[in-house]
Amino acid sequence: MSFLVEVDWRELWGADGDSVESLGAVYTKPAVVDFILDLAGYSPEARRLRDFPLLEPSCGDGAFVDSVIERLVRSELHFAGTVEWGDPRLAKSIQAADISHKSILAVRKRVGSQLVGFGCPPDQAEELTSQWFVQADFLLESWNRKFSFVIGNPPYIRIECIPKRVLSRYRHLYSTTTDRADLYVAFMERGLELLDEGGTLGFICANRFVKNQYGAALRALIARHFRVNYYINLEHSQPFVEDVSAYPAIFIIGNTGRERPTLAATLSGEVEPLLKEARPELLGNAPLKLFQSFDSWYPDGSPWISTCKGKIAEIKTLEERFPNLEDSGPGTRVGIGVATGADSVFVLDKPIPEIESDRLLPLIMAADVSNDTLRFSGHHLINPFNDDGSLVDLSDYPGLGTYLTSQGNQLRNRHVAKVRPNSWYRTIDRIWPEWVGAEKLLIPDIQGTATIGFDRGEYYPHHNLYWIRSSSWPLLALKTILRSTFVYNQIKAYSVQMRGGALRYQAQTLRRVRLPLVASLTSSILDALALVSTSEDQRLIDEVSEGAFAAGP
Repeated sequence: MSFLVEVDWRELWGADGDSVESLGAVYTKPAVVDFILDLAGYSPEARRLRDFPLLEPSCGDGAFVDSVIERLVRSELHFAGTVEWGDPRLAKSIQAADISHKSILAVRKRVGSQLVGFGCPPDQAEELTSQWFVQADFLLESWNRKFSFVIGNPPYIRIECIPKRVLSRYRHLYSTTTDRADLYVAFMERGLELLDEGGTLGFICANRFVKNQYGAALRALIARHFRVNYYINLEHSQPFVEDVSAYPAIFIIGNTGRERPTLAATLSGEVEPLLKEARPELLGNAPLKLFQSFDSWYPDGSPWISTCKGKIAEIKTLEERFPNLEDSGPGTRVGIGVATGADSVFVLDKPIPEIESDRLLPLIMAADVSNDTLRFSGHHLINPFNDDGSLVDLSDYPGLGTYLTSQGNQLRNRHVAKVRPNSWYRTIDRIWPEWVGAEKLLIPDIQGTATIGFDRGEYYPHHNLYWIRSSSWPLLALKTILRSTFVYNQIKAYSVQMRGGALRYQAQTLRRVRLPLVASLTSSILDALALVSTSEDQRLIDEVSEGAFAAGP
């Protein structure tokens, strides 16, 4: 793939070279840096590193390049007994970039002092650092060469923080930046494309793409053209200098057709002792205890559901035997509650008397939901729609019209209103009043345990709630199965984990859950399931649910 940058990256960013600051900078602990370099094979004794150029795409304060330079010097001393500081191959052995001019100046100064400490003449140190460190947008720069190593920690920045014209250019250049993919996804695609044959990418970055829908294109790219050498999930560890919720993992990926097993693990705890314990397994001959070896690593680009063979086998068995949730019974659907685009306007703590009562719907919130009952907090949703989906005429509802007009500036400033100015008072989602009267299960998005509420037909769900409706499942029976450990383990496999171990019960995850066909279950099994729908005895829930799975598909 050839990347030609038609315009200067500064022009796209709308800033001169001195004003663009480092974005999403999260700095890596030195022990983690050395571990990644070792796994990638950037070893001063194993090869003459001068001849194997390394690229650091977002160098920040230089956490990676400090160790890289120290290894480069050691390699020259090992292979040549001295360092020829004027060797042009040395000048091309490192390339590091950062979008922040301030960061580049700082890292040049510090590395220059480091080189002088190694015996490099000051003028030569200045020349080397000016060639090694460049201010650039890694994703928009034409590098015009390949690298043996692409190593680093891509910036942690949400797409909302990137100027729209820049994001548009990224999406034009990088096929993996689909849906809501964050910036590190494009960094990984570009890094892989810049690998020379036999080269290695070593990143520490967010692990979200390994399971999320937005990571499908990147997973497919890796499966088709590259080899995952190591995958170390550190989402419950802290490998960074500052305490941040970045859900990190270490990825060591090779551009080679050579078959080798993938070593993978999920590690939790203090990162330095963990890496010390892992090192003999990965870089020595110690038997595998923390890690498992995979001859094939998700070759179809499917979500990386686990680093444990046993758990993968369990999930695969369920996928082969049972249908997914929406196929388990006719009329079974999963959805999400209403997104308004302005909850402070459309969601009321309690009804406002001046607003016409037929424009208000009782709104159930995530905090109102528990396994045994719904505790309605009194919130109401303003419904600006007629039953046919058109917006009501505000002149027919003077109370509603007065209220919405008073909030006009906020409502008109939303994207949905800018696209359709005449519909400035609509919610993002259409509101379906008939949902209030429908029986449904209600599932909070983020939770540590399986909390599922049953609404007999009284409320409209808020956007932090997912709902399940079915014309074939008795919902209390379905509720019990969804609260079982059998389903929780599936959610855990398919869902990204939040800090503290909480899971996301998103629609994309719920739709993947495998269940018995409702038609395969006898009335006695369904009755037994429904009977324990509010129980807090997990053993009992699992015992009854096990009977349902045994009777399936």
